Amino acid sequence: MFKGLTNHLKEKNVHSLNVVPSNNIELFDCYTGLILGNLYRNFPLPITLTAENFIDYKGAGAGNRATVEKEEDLFMGTLKWLADVGYIHFDGMSGVSFFEVVLTNPGLLILRAFPEGTDTAQTIGEKLSHCSNSENEAELRELVTEALNLGSRMIRPMTRSGI
Repeated sequence: MFKGLTNHLKEKNVHSLNVVPSNNIELFDCYTGLILGNLYRNFPLPITLTAENFIDYKGAGAGNRATVEKEEDLFMGTLKWLADVGYIHFDGMSGVSFFEVVLTNPGLLILRAFPEGTDTAQTIGEKLSHCSNSENEAELRELVTEALNLGSRMIRPMTRSGI
């Protein structure tokens, strides 16, 4: 279902239904890693993020509409949550698209940190931007956990944006 993390599909960054993580937290971690990696790669330019960039609609087929809707809801929920807690900012949304999405200052600082236990490796953001083009889901989720842990110490408490 995701676009990314598999090499058996022709399109770059496409996930098939049979490799979709099994629960909401795993899906959230994967979406978070792919979103943050994409934003880090494009920083400081705001970009449009849409579910079509992350969900393989062709592979879903007509019989999997409920799965696609769940994926869309999780994608949108992940983006809204990242904005609510202060990692990212977006100017608007329509359907399953978010416009003018960019990392916030705290989001950028977190992604510019080095993974725990090292100061000579790539930053968390650099690693996430490379993970989004690989098939290593475990590494992606580990980096997301590290970024979220760091963020919990840096970013103010969550306030709902109302979007």
